[in-house]
Amino acid sequence: MMDTEDKARHYIKELKAYYTNLVIYGTIVMVCLVVWLSTGGSFWPIWVLLALGTSAFIQGLQLGAFPKINDCLPFLRADWEEKRLKELFEKDSLKEYKKSDGLPIFHKDPYRDPTDDQGA
Repeated sequence: MMDTEDKARHYIKELKAYYTNLVIYGTIVMVCLVVWLSTGGSFWPIWVLLALGTSAFIQGLQLGAFPKINDCLPFLRADWEEKRLKELFEKDSLKEYKKSDGLPIFHKDPYRDPTDDQGA
């Protein structure tokens, strides 16, 4: 139970940092827009907007802020690796190890002759 609480606290801290970053990014973009409006020229704040927007988008994906996109790209979620590892180790075939090197079966050498019993 403590593990779940720790994960929840960690997630809330990351979410707070994300929202703080959004406020900072918004402030930076607004300052850049004011400077551009007062000086004129080509629209250079687009580069700042693209860089900070991309950063915020990627951070939001990792936190699960965009559920529709996370459904399409599940490997971007923070818990994806842990879920995949659990799935792999729950399968019976992966609990068996090769005698020669101790690697799980999914690491079998595809070029090894199956009739050769030296390594197994």
